[in-house]
Amino acid sequence: MENFPAPRVNYLSSVNTSPDNENGVPSSASRFEIRKKVPKNSIGLRKDMELVPDIISFEHCSKQIFTLVVPRKCPLCNTALETCSSFLPFSIPAPFVNAAQTPCSVVLRPSVGTFLDDYKNEDNLHIAVTDSEGSIVEFDTPGLIRTKACNANRKVWSQCLHIVDVPEGWYDEWDRVLDAVIEKRDWSRELYDDTLFNCFSFVIEFLQHLRYDEFASYVCDRDTFSEKIIVPKTCIIAKYITVYRRVKENGFWAN
Repeated sequence: MENFPAPRVNYLSSVNTSPDNENGVPSSASRFEIRKKVPKNSIGLRKDMELVPDIISFEHCSKQIFTLVVPRKCPLCNTALETCSSFLPFSIPAPFVNAAQTPCSVVLRPSVGTFLDDYKNEDNLHIAVTDSEGSIVEFDTPGLIRTKACNANRKVWSQCLHIVDVPEGWYDEWDRVLDAVIEKRDWSRELYDDTLFNCFSFVIEFLQHLRYDEFASYVCDRDTFSEKIIVPKTCIIAKYITVYRRVKENGFWAN
């Protein structure tokens, strides 16, 4: 477990996610990636909430409104939205991955609970590696743990932040280096230390031996990797978490 420079979820006062062109793409200031417009025939339908929810956004009453389901009526003025020609909802995809379905990657999650429902500022985060089969390899208080994808705890690993990966052509090398790093030393519970030698130590050592050009210059030490790779990604999820919690608490949020 590691106390990384982590996403702060209480700073957001406004989010610019309104489409600024005919394709419904938001302005670059938003830092949200828009996946697609939402068809009007999905009005009133809630997606399977066992999945990490996308946030739905649309403009009405001169406001940007966020919900988890496309509403039949505007939550501000109660106007029926199905007949509004200007009603163009779009989805903001959740910036999380299921670790067991994300091969040859480095993933980050809260040490306890999930980002959306439980994470608080200053909570510890836990970082791990997946192999080409989606098995999750982590170094924690019990020592080295390798969990096959089919046995991964869905509640624990289905809401991770994706940190880095490699293209498929690198999968064999990723697996080879991962196995070599595991065999190099005894990753035992006796070696583990919450501060000095933890999950982050294992991941950094692996990435240093991997020598993949795209991020090789950032894995020389923890601080550089956190500053250059982890922190920019946590800024994106901080915005998503803030909007999600406001929507979940009130049913919608208007900005």
